[in-house]
Amino acid sequence: METFDLSLSPRFAQLLAQREAELRAVLRATGDIDEHASDVSNGEVVDFKDMAIEETQAMVETAQAGKAAIELEQVIAARRRLQDGSYGECLDCGDEIDVRRLTALPATPYCTACQAIHERPALSRRPPPNLMTGHHP
Repeated sequence: METFDLSLSPRFAQLLAQREAELRAVLRATGDIDEHASDVSNGEVVDFKDMAIEETQAMVETAQAGKAAIELEQVIAARRRLQDGSYGECLDCGDEIDVRRLTALPATPYCTACQAIHERPALSRRPPPNLMTGHHP
C-alpha cells in the first residue's frame, strides 16, 4: 500500500482546490431555482406539463445543491487536514489511507475498511442479539 507523504501535498492541495471551485460553481448555478417559474398573474395559460417539468427540474437542482454542499464541507475539512498535517490518516482508526483511494476521492476522511462500516445500514451495525433472550443489548 502506498501511503500519503508531504511530498504529495501540492498535488492534493490542487485537486481539493479544483473540486472546491467546481462545487461552489454548482451551488451558485442552483441558487436560481425559481428563475423559470410560471407567471400565472399576467393571464398566461398554464401548461401543466411545463409546470411538472419545472417542478422536477427544481427538485433535481435542490438535490444536486444538497449533495454539493455536503461534499463541499468534506473538501474544506480535507484541506484543513492537509494544512494541519493529518491528511491521509483515517479519522476513525488512525491508519494511513491508501494513496490510490485519496487520488480517487481526495476528500475522503476514512480508509476503505472504516468507510465500509459507515456505509452499512444502521441495523447491521448493531451488536448481535443476546442468544438467551433474543434482545439486543
